[in-house]
Amino acid sequence: MTGMDRHLTVTGFVVHKGRTALHWHRKVQSWLPAGGHIEPGEDPVQAVLREVREEFGLDAEVVPLAPRVSYAGGPEQLEPPYTILVCPVEPGHEHIDLVYFLRVTGGYPGRSHDPENPIRWVDERTLREDDGLFLAGECGPEIPFAPDVRALGLEAIRLVSQHEASLAPVTTSEGPLSVDGDGAGG
Repeated sequence: MTGMDRHLTVTGFVVHKGRTALHWHRKVQSWLPAGGHIEPGEDPVQAVLREVREEFGLDAEVVPLAPRVSYAGGPEQLEPPYTILVCPVEPGHEHIDLVYFLRVTGGYPGRSHDPENPIRWVDERTLREDDGLFLAGECGPEIPFAPDVRALGLEAIRLVSQHEASLAPVTTSEGPLSVDGDGAGG
């Protein structure tokens, strides 16, 4: 496609206790997770962590979801995105959006960079409903979720919750289980 102006962007679906963070994006007029352009000198992981910090005031980490090839030496491997979207912005301009799933490591519940549009922590049930969220509490209009936000938010909640469950120590009446499950605790 000739003449197309494309920018690399990142999106971060941040999950905490079965909910993902969204905010009202005034320019786009949509409920969105944190995200924005990759700045010069940044890699995509640095960019998504910065965007989450700037827009939501949260510390987070990218959840590793892709298999890794182990090798000694050679270049560093970055965590790949869950998916890559091609988002039309206006005629002749697109964002190539690298979508990451993250988990909160500090700062919960966060704070929005736009005080008039607080962060909304949305659960699976809310994302599955057709209605969306109200602007300005219950007084404003109800705005539905975009199909990609709905689908990726649900997938982020599912996969991050599974990842966190795999990190939780398993205990029995005899104490913590070791990796081999013998109950010796180590």
